Amino acid sequence: MKSFSLTDTIFRKKKVLLIMHYGSLGGAERQGLGLAKFLTEEYQCEVSLLLTFSDELQPDFKQFAKACHIRHIFHTHAPYLVFWKELSYRNLKRLVWSFKYIWAYRKILKPNGFDYIFPFLNFPSKVAFYLYKVLPTVKFTFWHQLGLDVFKPDELFEKYASRAVPAVIANSQTGLDLYKKHYGLDVEKSYILPQYLTMEYLYFDKREIRDKFNIPQDALVFGMVAHYREDKKHELILEAFKKVSENFEDAYLVFVGNRESSGYTRIKYDALEKSIREEGLKSKVRMLSQESIEEVLSCLDVGLLISEIEGMPNAVMEYMLYGLPVIASDHPGCKYLLKESPYLISNSREVLIGKMLELLNSPSERELQGLKNREYIKSFTKESYIRDLSTIINRHL
Repeated sequence: MKSFSLTDTIFRKKKVLLIMHYGSLGGAERQGLGLAKFLTEEYQCEVSLLLTFSDELQPDFKQFAKACHIRHIFHTHAPYLVFWKELSYRNLKRLVWSFKYIWAYRKILKPNGFDYIFPFLNFPSKVAFYLYKVLPTVKFTFWHQLGLDVFKPDELFEKYASRAVPAVIANSQTGLDLYKKHYGLDVEKSYILPQYLTMEYLYFDKREIRDKFNIPQDALVFGMVAHYREDKKHELILEAFKKVSENFEDAYLVFVGNRESSGYTRIKYDALEKSIREEGLKSKVRMLSQESIEEVLSCLDVGLLISEIEGMPNAVMEYMLYGLPVIASDHPGCKYLLKESPYLISNSREVLIGKMLELLNSPSERELQGLKNREYIKSFTKESYIRDLSTIINRHL
């Protein structure tokens, strides 16, 4: 007789609904879609996706979603789920509009017979909780606290959902600390579940890729893979790099992200381009948007992630996969990945300059840190993530 593991029991041939904000391929979206691919291929699940804010799909997201076997993508109308603690006619209308919002999705989603709902970020988590309540087949959902997100702890739908949700899962201690600050925290139903490595290593010839992106072959290239969002410290890196490049002619810097992710990212991208021109760095700094991340990683020598806040950053995991030394802000998720690395730093311009100079001056140190990173990241697999998620779900069924 064939024996089944807990993971088999929990996931085999189940129907899963993912909930996300947009069809834009950031870290959370890569995690969700990668999870869909693994569940469909390994456990014959059916995985669909609900987008709360827009049905517009960025080309890279659309391509990745197709490769990850997303069965349906649902979006019908602008999100509305809000009710404040005030006595007014408008507030009563908000209540009615909110019920209509959830009930409209109930009508669409109920025929699919979903077993689980997995949200990514706060508003999707709030939506997930109320769909869990109104869809009779759904057995489990959770609040997924990831990175820097909008909090509305005084809004009554959110306040109730945050306390009544079956479980709270964060990808690092930062997430649980944020949740506790805004909502309080029941330790019996809170978990840290580190992310898995979503990317598979693809080999590209470094010389060919540098030619493609017009990067000098003999340059020592620093790079940051991150969307041009407010919490990412592109400006600080640019300031530090200007100082570093004054003494190292071969130093080079690459930024890569999605300029079209939002109105803000377009503004920030353009502002950075302007700063690069004004500082006379155009020959030493390359800005990229919507390029192959694997290609970019193949032509870097050092990975950077300097930011205000992080959960468990995909960018750092991807640098490690490609055997790069990493300079990163000392957030808990970065510490979890890089352990006792001397290149975990405060967001200080002078400290960043010092660490960049250290790696510029020492090829052997770059090699040592890169090899350590590549070896350690091998343990962050989809299999271990799904196993731990199965254990959490089983506790709350």
